[in-house]
Amino acid sequence: MRVLRRVVIGFFIYAAACAVAGFTVRSLVPEFGEEDDDAFSVVASMAGRTFESSAPTLRTGTVMAFMGGVELDLRHASIVDGATLSLRAFMGGIDVLVPAGWRVEVAKSVVMGGITNRTDPDGGDHDAPLLLIDAVIAMGGIEIRSSLEA
Repeated sequence: MRVLRRVVIGFFIYAAACAVAGFTVRSLVPEFGEEDDDAFSVVASMAGRTFESSAPTLRTGTVMAFMGGVELDLRHASIVDGATLSLRAFMGGIDVLVPAGWRVEVAKSVVMGGITNRTDPDGGDHDAPLLLIDAVIAMGGIEIRSSLEA
């Protein structure tokens, strides 16, 4: 009986710590931007989010998934060459959908997680718009794919 009590108490302490961490992340990471803004920041903390950008000149974006998930749809956006995305997934996931004509290059730092770039970074037109992605993943996952593979 003591063991069961300790397990239950430990679970509630762990759940409370996760909730506090989620609220802390939500309050420390700013969220801004609308669909047509050239910069945005999206945060999913212990929840799911969907963000669709239709920016005429998207320059930069930040996405944080902390024990949650984000679906980022950039199919209706246009980017300036060298636009950047900063993706952070901690015990969560991020799905990024880009137009087929974009080139996507990824710099990554991964600990017990994974990232998949399903676009063709070496193929296609070298004059196509370039999206640079800086990804940090810890116990989570990121998938980037073009609209042809959706």
